[in-house]
Amino acid sequence: MLTTLRQIGNSRGVLIPVAFLASCQIEDQVDMQLQDGQIVIKPVKRKLRDGWFGSPLSEAALAQEAAQAHVWDTVPLADEGEWVW
Repeated sequence: MLTTLRQIGNSRGVLIPVAFLASCQIEDQVDMQLQDGQIVIKPVKRKLRDGWFGSPLSEAALAQEAAQAHVWDTVPLADEGEWVW
């Protein structure tokens, strides 16, 4: 299939027909490599349930979580004393 490169910002791109994408099982991400002067595009296979539990926390997020942990120490527990209605 002969196609034309298109200007996309400062780069150039090619539109890939949906039939090609479906045939190669390409969804959202691809692995693109340069091999012997040719551009090779491969589908990225996601693992089943990949990303369901979020990504691991960064060091900054862990530090923030640790800094906020003391807040829970001030919350009274239900069995501490009588409740007043």
